[in-house]
Amino acid sequence: MIDAPRGYFAEAPGRMGAIFSAAVMARARKGSGVTHVFLHDVDRKVEKAFAEEFLCRKYLVKGVGRLWHFEIPPASNVTGGQDENSWFC
Repeated sequence: MIDAPRGYFAEAPGRMGAIFSAAVMARARKGSGVTHVFLHDVDRKVEKAFAEEFLCRKYLVKGVGRLWHFEIPPASNVTGGQDENSWFC
């Protein structure tokens, strides 16, 4: 569940690092199955952009209000058309 750090005022760091880290950890998973990632405050422009870039819209299961749910497979389970520049989506 990504709901920190704060990002609603200029001095706050935002959630970009947490989104990227969750994506990297989900892709690095060794076991079978998917990693469930929930992202809060996706109504903010930067959180939405990072979610679409690193968590990938194609892995979005459902969005309700400001909360999105992703199911991300390990990189080892993803097939087809992947090269070093398209590791995330």
